[in-house]
Amino acid sequence: MSKYYDWNKTLAYDADVTMVVGARGIGKTYGVRLQCIRDYIKNGFRFVELVRYKNELSGVSSGYFDRVESNKEFPEYVFKTDSNMAFIAPKPEDDDKPKWELIGYFLALSQAQAIKKRTFDNVKRIIFDEAILDKTDKFHHYLPREFTILANIVDTVSRERADTKGISPRLYLLGNALDVMNPYFMHYNVGIPKYGYTWHNGKTMILHYVQDAEYSKHKATDTVAGRMLAGTEEGSIASNNEFAKMNDDFVMKKTKEAKFSFGIKYNGYSYAIWADWSNGYYFVTSRIPKNTDKPIFALTVDDNRLNYIAARRAEAMLQGFVELHYAGVIRYESIPIRERFKEILNLFGVR
Repeated sequence: MSKYYDWNKTLAYDADVTMVVGARGIGKTYGVRLQCIRDYIKNGFRFVELVRYKNELSGVSSGYFDRVESNKEFPEYVFKTDSNMAFIAPKPEDDDKPKWELIGYFLALSQAQAIKKRTFDNVKRIIFDEAILDKTDKFHHYLPREFTILANIVDTVSRERADTKGISPRLYLLGNALDVMNPYFMHYNVGIPKYGYTWHNGKTMILHYVQDAEYSKHKATDTVAGRMLAGTEEGSIASNNEFAKMNDDFVMKKTKEAKFSFGIKYNGYSYAIWADWSNGYYFVTSRIPKNTDKPIFALTVDDNRLNYIAARRAEAMLQGFVELHYAGVIRYESIPIRERFKEILNLFGVR
């Protein structure tokens, strides 16, 4: 691989959702931006560029095409952004004014309700850069139910219908190896990824976890920041695109002898609690059995608020589960499930 990310192979997979986790500066953001421009010039397809919060919109839209123009990628065209929209025009001759055409939109996840009322035309690619936040950053946070919000925005901007053959939207999640417990890895149950391409969710999402020895060497030895962070965990993240190490303590597959005990729904996720009396373990998995007569507790309502009535009903059962936690007899199906379930334990006093 060269110093810059090559999108050709990744785009050839044509997945519903493509997630690229690569070091900063390899060109993953710039490369997909060029592809969006080509899409419009060739086929009239528009793009959507997403940010998490409204106050991030101006920072992304202003100067969006600066590098494209300075590199003379499309010398026959000019570009501009205005009112959170992107425009393109054939380069005018002499004193003629550009004939601007809409090429893309800039939207914020936090404005999802307002976005539902808008109409978007001919959107093909939806890009969410910086999808993975730095877990040490105390000033930026994921939105509650962020994955669901994103899915709803994809539906709104594409207006895709199962019974028609329109434009199939494609979502691109771009990020750095900052937090393995991000909402996207959690949703797709990725865990700790392996380098290279891996399919998830029945081959609807492809993850490219980029390992690039040439770029890592360049970043570590030929840049001031790389030399400053040499030998540190932060340096490995920045140069080698490595997630911080995470242990697999208390992770274990459910035994065949385990019997379903009760279920919990919390913040859009489901948890099944199983008991294996013969081996003395309890297990937490992600799928609640169908047609069960065991209790299911919905601890949050649709807008992510705590459901106090259900929490009160579940309190005695979950307090007993807390005691099992301290006894060290709970096992989890995967690392993401273990990390997510900590939020529920926190509700009942576990710190």
